[in-house]
Amino acid sequence: MGKNSDAIGVIILLLLLAGTMGDKNGKPGFSLLKGLEPVSMIDDFHRMVNVMEKLDSMGQMAINPPKLPEPSQLINTSAIPNLDGLMEMVGPLLNNLNK
Repeated sequence: MGKNSDAIGVIILLLLLAGTMGDKNGKPGFSLLKGLEPVSMIDDFHRMVNVMEKLDSMGQMAINPPKLPEPSQLINTSAIPNLDGLMEMVGPLLNNLNK
């Protein structure tokens, strides 16, 4: 978070300083910033930092994916019935249908 917020913080500081400086004629404000509202810009920059942090965390997950559990940990193998006896019983029945 430090890198993203520091960069945006410097940009906000420069915009605020440029907005408070006067031009050669003594008019307050920078000519490019007259139509901009600093409070809404700060909110926008804050949202940009949040988006950049989320993208950074997604990129870190893509580079270092979390370890997934083994399939034997997810499936209760004792609850699965033994199908060997069923196949021995159904095998001859299917063989009789084939004739």
